[in-house]
Amino acid sequence: MVAPLLIAFCVGCGTFVCKKIHDAYENNQRTKRDKYGLKSKAIDAAKEDNKKAQEESVELKKKLEDLEQKINQRNTEIQNLQEKLKDPKISSQERGELEEKLASLLASQEDDKRGKNKILDNLKKLEERIKKNNETINKAGLNPDDKH
Repeated sequence: MVAPLLIAFCVGCGTFVCKKIHDAYENNQRTKRDKYGLKSKAIDAAKEDNKKAQEESVELKKKLEDLEQKINQRNTEIQNLQEKLKDPKISSQERGELEEKLASLLASQEDDKRGKNKILDNLKKLEERIKKNNETINKAGLNPDDKH
């Protein structure tokens, strides 16, 4: 009579242990799925941000190109005015007008150079943002839990 009780007890304990192992395995799988889902979301967000940053970068590069062209044209104008001012034959009234125009061009030139520096700073920040996103993508793609 003891043997059937012992067998029933062992079967019950074995079933209990198997159930606990099964539950732990299922919980681990759920955790891995959640982790992969979060990694996937992080990768998607980083890729989307990279796309936006690339678009902003293209736009800023276009603005920078236009601004540099404007600065170069203004440099030519400034040089022409400086050459005209060297001419001793111009009247004092014309000299005053040329000096006024030159001062205005120089002020505009300084403003544009500051604008150019701001654009360059923004481009540098965008490059850093893209680099950071790429690092996030690479880190999220790595899975230290894989034991292949």
